Amino acid sequence: MKTNFLSIFRPMLLVFIGFYLTFSCSKLNPLDEVELTVNNDVTKSPILIHFANANSSSTNVPGDFNVTISGKNANLVEMDGGSTNFQASHGLLPLYIVNTANPSTTNPVKFNVYAEIPGFAPVTQSVTITSDSVKVIDITAIEYANPADGTSVSVSQATLTNGVSNGDNFKTGTSATMSETTTVTIPAGTKVLDANGVAINANQLTSNIVHFSPSSPTSYSAFPGGFNPTNVVDQNGQPINNGEGINFVSAGLVAINMKAGNTDVKQFSSPVKVSMEINANTTNFDTGENIKVGDVVPLWSLNEQTGQWKSEGDVTVTTNSNGKLVANFETKHLSCFNLDWYWYGIRTCNRPLTVTLRIGPGKSGYFDVTLVTPNNQYLAALHGAYLTDGMRVTFPYVAQIPQAKIVISSFNLYLNPRLPILAQTNLFNPCAQGAIDIIFGAPATPDIVKVNINISGKCSNKNVKILPSGWFYLYDNTDAMAGKNPWTYLYLVNGVINFSYGSKITNNNGVLTIELVNGHQYMVYSWNNNTWYSSGLFTLNKNNFALPPGTGIVGNSVYNAGTNTLNITGTFTPNCK
Repeated sequence: MKTNFLSIFRPMLLVFIGFYLTFSCSKLNPLDEVELTVNNDVTKSPILIHFANANSSSTNVPGDFNVTISGKNANLVEMDGGSTNFQASHGLLPLYIVNTANPSTTNPVKFNVYAEIPGFAPVTQSVTITSDSVKVIDITAIEYANPADGTSVSVSQATLTNGVSNGDNFKTGTSATMSETTTVTIPAGTKVLDANGVAINANQLTSNIVHFSPSSPTSYSAFPGGFNPTNVVDQNGQPINNGEGINFVSAGLVAINMKAGNTDVKQFSSPVKVSMEINANTTNFDTGENIKVGDVVPLWSLNEQTGQWKSEGDVTVTTNSNGKLVANFETKHLSCFNLDWYWYGIRTCNRPLTVTLRIGPGKSGYFDVTLVTPNNQYLAALHGAYLTDGMRVTFPYVAQIPQAKIVISSFNLYLNPRLPILAQTNLFNPCAQGAIDIIFGAPATPDIVKVNINISGKCSNKNVKILPSGWFYLYDNTDAMAGKNPWTYLYLVNGVINFSYGSKITNNNGVLTIELVNGHQYMVYSWNNNTWYSSGLFTLNKNNFALPPGTGIVGNSVYNAGTNTLNITGTFTPNCK
């Protein structure tokens, strides 16, 4: 049996198959008439960030937009060719660590990713890199027009008089998956101020508010900043836990963004009032019981641009006029506000927790294995692991909480809430348990074909052949039509597979192959010099076939029945610099 050791923190990973090339051909005069082969293996710590809509049923997905990289080691992060003009395309952002950096567990590279995506609430995520290995990070965003399950939104406008509020009240709505609301009240006579505290002379105020449930997977997958922040300070601005990171256990989060005219509102001349309702079925991390009137919850604010969390003191739970539990507080600045208990160090169990999967002999699949509170608040998880019967998942550190449970779901639950929870354990004490089995029937393994991929490029404007190193994407149209996440990420080094996330990868004497599904329809995508390339849609089968023409990618597939292996050789024709 194999044991998977996982981070107790939330690595926001998900499947996506595509191809993001990270090279350009240099001018080779006077050798333009001679065919040269150029290897392109020059990057360190390849990182692919995929921005996705948290509502998987929406047809609106993040497209092209600017991204801000900030934080302690932002100067060590770059895009293709050393560019620091960070721009996502088709929701994808490939990053690299500069070659002079040597990230490790004792010398990590830390930075923050921030983006304002048109039509979505701003997103921010702290990233920690501890090795040169490939990393995929999925950041989900809340679409204002089609909010995901477990979230509620208020998008509204109000009139200002030369930048002064006439007294405004903004309230999020409710839905079948979110019954709690947040109300923001601006007293009459309050001036709206920019980030420098300067009054904004405008006559219209636009307010965007998102309330996040702490117990809905689609909601907490999109929590700005995640659940394992490292840049956390107390009320006096001093680092908590020496900057080593803490773990949040949330009772709810609200993101408040406003503009006066075209200027971001960041401060107010006098305090505004915020009232966040709390679901009564929320576990108080301090007591292990359902939250109640009189309980105290720490309040934190997030600087989205830098990723820094700051303590705003404690809030005592009361009730409002509707009999709902509520946290009331006042603030003179805008940000994300999170009601969070936290744990690290002395609040951690001194023993690991091992989960053994009993899914049936010969069965396997990709699963999320999540440790949650009795009311499904996130504690820790392994996301998207390829697991077989009898395999073990080990949580090396577990929070000290009287009761918790393990939930098993199909992979992509956090991006696709329609996928079911397959099984869950009874409640148990994670510190005392040590080990637990979970039994359920996994789906039958589909008919698999092993696939080798070799990609090369031929410059359209010079006689140069490239063996690319970069991201490669496959789109599974069959899975997409079934409501599943259709993407798998591959990373190529000199034209061959070096890393796969989404489809199982095997190593045969140093040759890496991925396992794809016989009979499924796929497309191949690539990106180079601000241009997307793709093949046509093809049905993967156990025969020789040509990739149908698309936009710039062509190729052939040769099937070996003896090894059940399909060898795909593809080419594309970029315009080299």
